[in-house]
Amino acid sequence: MASHSQFDTHLAEQKVKTLVNAQLKAILKRERLAVSGVKAAMQARITDQLQAYARDQDVEQFNRLKGFITHPETTLHSPPDIADKLVSDTSIRVMIFCASEPISHFSKLDIAFPHQVEIKVNLDEVKANLRGLKNRPGSTRPADITNLLRKRANYENPMSLTYALTHKKFYFIVNLVKQHSVEELVSKLKSGRTILKDQVIREMVSKAQDSDVQTTGAIISLKCPLSTLRIDVPCRSTVCTHNQCFDASSFLQLQEQAPTWTCPVCNKTVSFEALQVDRYMDDILQSTPRSVDQVTVEPDGKWSRISEEDSSPRSRQDSSGDDEDLIEIKDAPRVTAVKKEMTNGSGFMRTPPTSSREQSITSSVPPPSAGAKRSASAVIDLTSDDDEEDIRRRSKRPAMSGYPATPTYSSAENGRPQLGGRSFGFRGTPNYVPRGYPLQ
Repeated sequence: MASHSQFDTHLAEQKVKTLVNAQLKAILKRERLAVSGVKAAMQARITDQLQAYARDQDVEQFNRLKGFITHPETTLHSPPDIADKLVSDTSIRVMIFCASEPISHFSKLDIAFPHQVEIKVNLDEVKANLRGLKNRPGSTRPADITNLLRKRANYENPMSLTYALTHKKFYFIVNLVKQHSVEELVSKLKSGRTILKDQVIREMVSKAQDSDVQTTGAIISLKCPLSTLRIDVPCRSTVCTHNQCFDASSFLQLQEQAPTWTCPVCNKTVSFEALQVDRYMDDILQSTPRSVDQVTVEPDGKWSRISEEDSSPRSRQDSSGDDEDLIEIKDAPRVTAVKKEMTNGSGFMRTPPTSSREQSITSSVPPPSAGAKRSASAVIDLTSDDDEEDIRRRSKRPAMSGYPATPTYSSAENGRPQLGGRSFGFRGTPNYVPRGYPLQ
């Protein structure tokens, strides 16, 4: 039989008086009691329910309701020393870490929150991206809740975390962390271990001496593949085998936004501890002006600048072509006459009537008669030259009266299309003559 001390309701009744309305309503919903009324009425319902469980000596239900009352939500207790640090040092942050596996101090896990999750601190919802970069694993940042805490000594900050639509278990932990700026991390890289210049040259020579691999000069870019700007602090990971570097500041700024921690050159997984400054690349950057974007590195470690003429694709295309392929086109007399006539004209061009075009076509190309013999010009002479045939055909074409067969239109200006560099207005039908229709 349960003892009387197991059903001590005094502490629980005192705790009920300190709960806010949202906490009281949450307890009433779990007990399936009415949630309406003022705060005193809700407190009385919870106290009466707790005393009813004690009278019935229902240990299980009494302990369950007592647990809801004493620990309605997870509370973040602020000791005096931590509260003072949060106020005085803005780099001290309180962050929530979450994973689908048990979290320990010695395990390396990707931060992963449930897809449907709601986190509240002091009844304020945490507004943060908890799904990472396009749901990519390992790209989620911990939730920063520092600004939602009451930074007072011995203050209990209630925190609730609710997630649904999943059967997986998730583990949460709240850590007090110190946040380092990008500038501090770059300074730490500069003062830490580096990849020596002699070490890089030895690796190049070793690869060149390999009989199974034929090495040639390689072009190395002096621009960061992330920011496309010139590299200031060249770094790369010790697990990477390439000589191409990236800028340390650009890389760390990207990890601050979306912590993928992958090399932008070879996509290998890297860590901050594995990043080192490349002194060989730094020597190249210090020895070249900022206008130089690329250098050629030989297998023996020697490097040389690439001139702008060699790196320009237009110069390479011009040098590879022959002058014989260039054809100079001069203005023909007929085209010159057309330009002069357009300039001296009134500025308006009219389309000839349909009847005049039909007459010109009829007069230019007579219909063949059924009983007529084939003319001498219609007989194909295999002994004649192609150039003579072209001259003969051009001479039989009807005159165009100085107008081009197909005018060239460009973009409109001030509501009027552009023809031959001048603005022409339209009156009635535009003067567009299809190819093959002569003008009289």
